[in-house]
Amino acid sequence: MSDPLHPTRPDWEMDDPMITPPPRGGEQLLLINPGGALIIGPWTDDCWAFSRKPRIPDSVKARMTAARLDQIAREEAARAAP
Repeated sequence: MSDPLHPTRPDWEMDDPMITPPPRGGEQLLLINPGGALIIGPWTDDCWAFSRKPRIPDSVKARMTAARLDQIAREEAARAAP
């Protein structure tokens, strides 16, 4: 579907559970729920579509780790200050 207010990636499409059986057993997936919203959770039979979550690029993981380490250092410095 083409919607200028909600652009999508043409190279990524969710799976249709009528064509591809969804994973069962609690795996966290991207889901289109009965209300049409994109959510994260385990498959349930009332969902419309599913997809495994995309990978986070290593460059983003590195920035996330650096930001968390910086936050920890600031918190420890604040605790150590008189």
